[in-house]
Amino acid sequence: MRIIKDNGGAVVVACIIAFLVALVVAFFAAKQVQSTSTVEFCNSCHEMHPFYKTWAAGKHGTDAKGVIRARCVDCHLPHDSLANYLKTKALAGLHDIKAHWMGKKTDWLKLWEERGPYVHSAYNSGCMECHKELVAPGIPLKAYTAHKAFLVGQTKKTCLDCHHEVGHGDIVSEFRELAKRSQRKE
Repeated sequence: MRIIKDNGGAVVVACIIAFLVALVVAFFAAKQVQSTSTVEFCNSCHEMHPFYKTWAAGKHGTDAKGVIRARCVDCHLPHDSLANYLKTKALAGLHDIKAHWMGKKTDWLKLWEERGPYVHSAYNSGCMECHKELVAPGIPLKAYTAHKAFLVGQTKKTCLDCHHEVGHGDIVSEFRELAKRSQRKE
């Protein structure tokens, strides 16, 4: 018994149209992922200004020639798989949109002080995308020794446990300055 009846190539035409529609949707989805992955996009919300300011002044920010060394998505999204990257990007985006449009002020200093071992999500896989030399032949012994437990999975420490100021420098000072400005406005 035939389930699909081919009426003069209608099924073939429908498949071609479906493929073309899927191709167009995939193209526009990829463009959206690309356009929302820029540093400028991340800084377009006022909530992100302190993070942009400290990032730009730090080692992973812009160099003297204005070249970006690491974008927000290079650190704040996982790089272990495309599916996980896209899922995390979508969920983070929804969270940020909700926070922005709800208009709720965030007390960044309070969040920082109460974070315990938590530091805003930066993924080891992001660090390792650029810092592959930790496992490369010829690495200085001092660097290898410092990272050996991490590299062989003998520790639960993350890159940020030791390199906590690498992405945003002294972000706490920026949070304190924000708190002072906020108190002056009230």
